[in-house]
Amino acid sequence: MVRVVATSVRGPGHMQEGLLCQDAWLAVAAPHASLAVVCDGMGSRPRSREGSRAAALAVRDAWRLWQRSPVGVVEDMIRIVEAAWRLRLGRVAADEASTTCLFYAEDGHGRAAQAQLGDGLIARRGADGAVVVHPSRSEGFGLTHALGTPHTLADWSFALVEPLAPQERLVLATDGVSEDLEPGRISDLATWVADELGALQHPARALARELRNWPVPHHRDDKTLLVMWKP
Repeated sequence: MVRVVATSVRGPGHMQEGLLCQDAWLAVAAPHASLAVVCDGMGSRPRSREGSRAAALAVRDAWRLWQRSPVGVVEDMIRIVEAAWRLRLGRVAADEASTTCLFYAEDGHGRAAQAQLGDGLIARRGADGAVVVHPSRSEGFGLTHALGTPHTLADWSFALVEPLAPQERLVLATDGVSEDLEPGRISDLATWVADELGALQHPARALARELRNWPVPHHRDDKTLLVMWKP
């Protein structure tokens, strides 16, 4: 069995401006092969909300095809994501719908892929409590790579990894969460979501309430947090 608790909430900045949440997430919690995606539409682009949602669906499209091969590499899936995202956008211009894209995908053949384009967090907490953070690539000076902005395959950070083991926790988050999260607190966050919120009847509602009441002063960004684990 695979469990997921996840949600996206509007940040105070977008609430004040009357804008909808520009983050998106998607998860498939299946015992043979699971998928987790979070995307953060760039606020400077007018169609970023559509871009983030199209990206989440594009990753699912790519994952379904990538699963068919026991030897497919992560680069194959990323290339399919890039193409599927543009097809999902239809007539929407890519540069008007720019979005970050982070995903974890199991192929059903004993392997998994982790990939990240842009800001955000992918981390795994082992059964022993040790946390491994997937390395991201940043342009610096507040800039970030994204679908819909000039980039190459080399701007993605990706790796072929082992699938989640029992008692291991996977954490994906957009930068509205990750920028305020101290590295030493990732383990506590993953444990709290899985053990405390996961035991509730409506864990996603409880998580949304906590994200809206984010304890960091003057926070303004949309927030998405996804935790997946195998009990």
